[in-house]
Amino acid sequence: MLLSLSILTMFLGSLYLFAVEKQDKTWVYILKPGTMVIIILIAILGLGELSSTYSWWILAGLLFSILGDIFLMLPKDRFVYGLGSFLVGHICYVVAFWYFPGGGAVYMWISGALSLVAILYLLKLSKGVVHSGGIFLFLAVTAYVAIITSMVWAAFYSQQPLIIAGAILFFFSDAILAWDRFVGKLTYRNYLVMIPYYLAQYLFAISLHWV
Repeated sequence: MLLSLSILTMFLGSLYLFAVEKQDKTWVYILKPGTMVIIILIAILGLGELSSTYSWWILAGLLFSILGDIFLMLPKDRFVYGLGSFLVGHICYVVAFWYFPGGGAVYMWISGALSLVAILYLLKLSKGVVHSGGIFLFLAVTAYVAIITSMVWAAFYSQQPLIIAGAILFFFSDAILAWDRFVGKLTYRNYLVMIPYYLAQYLFAISLHWV
């Protein structure tokens, strides 16, 4: 079952990217959240009878993520709502990684590097963000960058390579999305955003099967 759902996730994700290229809105609306539904099902199958705190927080993060997906793909701009949904989702992941069995300290240089990357990236985005939505949007984006950076830090705290990889992929996906929106359009934006995004969510969901 797990293998079948994993293959289905890859298949639906690929179809979604194909639908985006063909500008088929109907299939985009079906496949974008549809791929996440399968990933959520993978997570649910990993809950088991003795579900841990970690598992339930991961499931909550996935549910807020699919809500964010829906907001971001609506015809009318719902960017702030999508941003808020993903922000809550990342908070869920921060809590989840903190509760991962066997977590430990994070090296100081990793904490410093993550903080530096977040600050430099926010500075790069700031002009476009303020121009797009004023100080309110800038504060919202600042909070989002702080939370997703915390999510990556918490992933390192878990000391699990696949969780760390998923968190970094998620950070990369969101960074590309923000760059495309506030700095400059990117040619392969859909691939650069969605492939690491789906892979990150899949890694988080599959982690429930080894907790």
